[in-house]
Formats: sequence, structure tokens, C-alpha cells
Amino acid sequence: MSKVRSDGEPVERMAKLMAELYYFMAQEMVQRMGPELGKQSIRAAIRNFGEARLASMKNEAEERGLEISPETYTKVRDMPGISWERDPDHPEDITYCPMQDMWAQLGDQELGTIYCEIDDVLYNGFNARLNRPLCKTSGDKVCRFIITEV
Repeated sequence: MSKVRSDGEPVERMAKLMAELYYFMAQEMVQRMGPELGKQSIRAAIRNFGEARLASMKNEAEERGLEISPETYTKVRDMPGISWERDPDHPEDITYCPMQDMWAQLGDQELGTIYCEIDDVLYNGFNARLNRPLCKTSGDKVCRFIITEV
């Protein structure tokens, strides 16, 4: 059972609820289809979701007269980062992710690791390469986002 409380910060609550919904849908896909086909289906759904988000963000960039670039991605990013926490001495490191926190509460971060692949779709669409050598859903203490322009 999740620990989302009505008095929590609204963005964090929504992120956790989204992560919980994803978890139960992904878990159901794996149970019904088996691990291999289930995970392939989850990856395809996440890629499709990422591409839909990317199209919307690119449309906003075009409407605002912005070129497609890593800098523009930060201006039109649709997911607020309010509840994610960064290391002040290492801003490339995310020390708290509400989605990962939810998957940890539910006891299965492996499915969360698949969700995190959405970041590759989004960054690539804005001419950026994401290198994430550390990821909390893989058991690391931080998610490290090293972004370079393509």
C-alpha cells in the first residue's frame, strides 16, 4: 500500500500516484504476458508516451519561436521538477525522486527502471544525449544526469 497523503506537496503526490498507476499496469502486463513480452510491451508503451510528450513539447517550442536544443528542453519541459531534489554541490545528481520513492514503497524498482527510459526519448528529441551512469531505481544513491549536446 502506498503512502500518499492528502496533505503532501501536490506535485509530489501526483508524481507518486502516476508512478503507482504505472507500477500496477506494468506489473499486470508482466503477469499476463510473461516477463519477456510484458517488459517489451512496457518499453513500447513508455516509448510511445515519451514520443507523445515530445511532440507536445516541440509544438510548444515552435509556438514560442524557440529552436530545438537542450536549453529549450528546460524551457518547455512538461513534468515539473518541484518535488525532485538535487545535490546542491553536484546539480547533475538527483537525490530524491518521488516516483522512485513510490516504487521502493511498493517493493519493485525494476519496473521503475523501465519507466526511466523515457528520459532518453525526451532528451534525444531536443538534440541532447543523456548519460545516466547512476540511477536510484537500480539501487544507486542518486540519479546522475550527464547531458551533452548532440
